[in-house]
Amino acid sequence: MVQIDCLVVGLGNPGRKYSLTRHNAGFLVLEHFARQQRIKFTRKEERVSTARVKVGEKQVLLAKPLTYMNLSGEAVNILLERYHLPLDRVIIISDDVALPFGYLRLKPKGSSGGHKGLASIIAQIGPDFPRLRIGVGSPPPEEEMKEYVLTRFTPREEKLLPPILERAVQALSVWVEEGIEKAMSVYNGPVPVVQED
Repeated sequence: MVQIDCLVVGLGNPGRKYSLTRHNAGFLVLEHFARQQRIKFTRKEERVSTARVKVGEKQVLLAKPLTYMNLSGEAVNILLERYHLPLDRVIIISDDVALPFGYLRLKPKGSSGGHKGLASIIAQIGPDFPRLRIGVGSPPPEEEMKEYVLTRFTPREEKLLPPILERAVQALSVWVEEGIEKAMSVYNGPVPVVQED
């Protein structure tokens, strides 16, 4: 088995109908990362689709749970049992309705913030793992949260996704090589291109 130095888990729901929904921001970041590295996801792991990339000298496993959002913790637990990584070498990417669209926020640990995928992971492994939250904005008053996160990005938002995903990948690369504090100091806040639009 190849030695893995870091695990990057993007949260989302499997299946084409969910692919461009707000709740799949984690999957979208990993798919962008994989395209950049010209690699494909496979299904070699139990309950998860994975791809391996090299960042500097580090071997990084990208993982998309296939359990659906509410059971993401099961997939993460399986990966941790297999690769025996310390939690500070595991980062979870999720959407965040409390952050405006086009904002990124890295944190070394914390609560679920009401996110079902993060809550599932915390229930399995505790709260002490880094996370990268991708701002998707909050729903209009008349729309329920559950419906909002499962709807597609608007056409305008879809157009702005590439620079957001690119900046998220850059943040992950800095996290892998230089740690969470450095990544936070550079990447927390609005994605510049999006805010200038």
